[in-house]
Amino acid sequence: MRKKKKHKRIWSLMLAVSLLLTACGSSAEPSEETTAEASVMQLMKAEGSVGVLDDGGKGISIMERMNLYSGYQIGTENESYAWINLDHVKLIKMDESSDAELQKNGKNLELQVRSGSLFFHVTEPLEEDETLNIRTSTMTVGIRGTCGWVHVLDESHMQVYLLEGSVHCEVTEPESGQSASAEVAAGEMADLFLYPPEHGETRCEILKKPFSRSEIPAFVLEEVDLDALGTDLADERTGEGEVLVPVFESSEYEGYGSAQGGVIPALKEGMWGAVNYQNEVIVPFEHTGFQAPDEQGNFVLVDTTITEQTSDFLGQQQTWEEKQSSYTLFDSQGNILYEGEHQVRASGGMYILLKQGDETDAIEYYRLDGTLVNTFPENSFCSRINGFYDGISMVYHSSSDNSTWLGGQEAGYSYGTGTFQVGEVDRSGNVTWYEDPMYAEYLNENEQIYQEALEWERSHSSSDMTAGASTYLPRIPLSTVNHGYYPAGNPNAETGWIAMCSDQYEFVSECDLYALQPDREQGFVRSEAFYDETNSYRSFYHDGAYFYNYGPNMVWVLGEQDVLVDFSRYPGMTSETVDNRIVKAVYDRIFMDNENYWLVQNGEQWGFIDHDGKETAWFEDASRFYQNHALILENGIAYLINENFEKVQELGEADSVGTYGELFSLTSGDTCRFYQFGQP
Repeated sequence: MRKKKKHKRIWSLMLAVSLLLTACGSSAEPSEETTAEASVMQLMKAEGSVGVLDDGGKGISIMERMNLYSGYQIGTENESYAWINLDHVKLIKMDESSDAELQKNGKNLELQVRSGSLFFHVTEPLEEDETLNIRTSTMTVGIRGTCGWVHVLDESHMQVYLLEGSVHCEVTEPESGQSASAEVAAGEMADLFLYPPEHGETRCEILKKPFSRSEIPAFVLEEVDLDALGTDLADERTGEGEVLVPVFESSEYEGYGSAQGGVIPALKEGMWGAVNYQNEVIVPFEHTGFQAPDEQGNFVLVDTTITEQTSDFLGQQQTWEEKQSSYTLFDSQGNILYEGEHQVRASGGMYILLKQGDETDAIEYYRLDGTLVNTFPENSFCSRINGFYDGISMVYHSSSDNSTWLGGQEAGYSYGTGTFQVGEVDRSGNVTWYEDPMYAEYLNENEQIYQEALEWERSHSSSDMTAGASTYLPRIPLSTVNHGYYPAGNPNAETGWIAMCSDQYEFVSECDLYALQPDREQGFVRSEAFYDETNSYRSFYHDGAYFYNYGPNMVWVLGEQDVLVDFSRYPGMTSETVDNRIVKAVYDRIFMDNENYWLVQNGEQWGFIDHDGKETAWFEDASRFYQNHALILENGIAYLINENFEKVQELGEADSVGTYGELFSLTSGDTCRFYQFGQP
């Protein structure tokens, strides 16, 4: 699901519609009224909030089968879609939160996409004198007879996915005229990049790779029959009627990490290595830790050593432990992509380094071939690697000014000011900066305190003047935006304040996690006397990114209990006004992820809750959901279930069941058997 943002459009949507029109897409048939004109362009169907502007920028009321003309602009809001018929054999579907403009000159058609995604299906090859281009201001995808979709992240980055046929892609840098071109075939996707001048000599680049069925978005799957297209993607079963097929089994490993891209980390004799899905060793078991693979199978293994250090201080000998770590990034074949002392994470087809220095740190983004894309200086309080999600990774920028006495000496109060920003980095390395919403809250609060101090000073003698000062501690994003929200905090400063912010960079609410005392009935109570740094928040992993939230939800680990909270239930909550109304559920364990049901544990039982915290079913054992399916154990027999909690496959006797990334597991004695979706 793509992150939904407010688009700064030059027009506004005029009408929310849900038209019951003839479905268009691969099965649309032209009516008798429209076949007479071979060059007709029509808005065939719209759902949700869809707007149309004419070539003069004037809003138009939407009608059934309304004709569209050159210069017309179409836009969709969240959960809204538009189907466009171009000459009856060129069919377009606009995804939610998308903007596009039609341009037509004779038999030459163009759709200029400002943002969002478009599905296209040309059911008959174009004639020699016809063209159909989907483009931005600098990138062009030439379509003749094919099926696929494009996703425009910004003016410098577009993605193209092909289900059928082939397309010609071009990127052109306007000032220098430098360009890059490539042919993209069915089953391939291409990233089209336009780089800024500081990137180096290469200003344009097109990178191609295969893609999997799991990457096909829902708005596309609704329009195509993969079997009818004859694509190999039809064989990648991920829906109803699928079954699990054996991958491998082993009894030699003590533990496993999340599996993805054909790679699964494994623990043997206390050391980590990695094997593929044929149980062949990719990297020997010689490492102390791991990071799970991304979708391409790139993964990190960690080597940590702890040495005892001593020194003499004021005649007394001090002893402490010093930890040093090194990191190695491997591809799915075990080839080394990076090796060194800097923290590294593979995500979004790139890898990210955190370089820690004596005075400043830096976050660096690299292509997998080692090309540096961009670097962001950070102070030590603000340095953190956040992986990519929906094409975005998040960074932080801070620059503090010295605190000054506001209003001269009359008020006796000061607070620090500076520049505090949250940045969105796309896969071309470009960054968009937004004001830190927590800093805005800080300024508002301290301006009010200053005004109160000023008012107090006016009614008292100068000898009784009050004094006070405040400094802003940056609250950095703890992860990239997930379903419209991101949590902010500062673990580098060992503080327990957790805030939730929206993807519009607005403050939602916050709490002081360390000052919460667990309570099984209430979830938690705020206690001035209770301060436990072992209280924390539970994370989950998704394709090279680690998350602490799903939307406004988080799982807090308070003592021996997990508490599911929803910050949006109490907007404006602060550390002083923490309220149990934000609690949805309390269990021994709660495992949050990107699925529709979350795994929970109570004592010896395992079950599932929905996103409202409502219980659905309980079992002897259960795994997390993956692609709308999970494993359960009943009377010692393992079953695959769907999201309706219907049994769709029996897998035999087992002691326990589990999910490791894209693999399901059954354990019997010392043997662990792994399964993945395959053909029946």
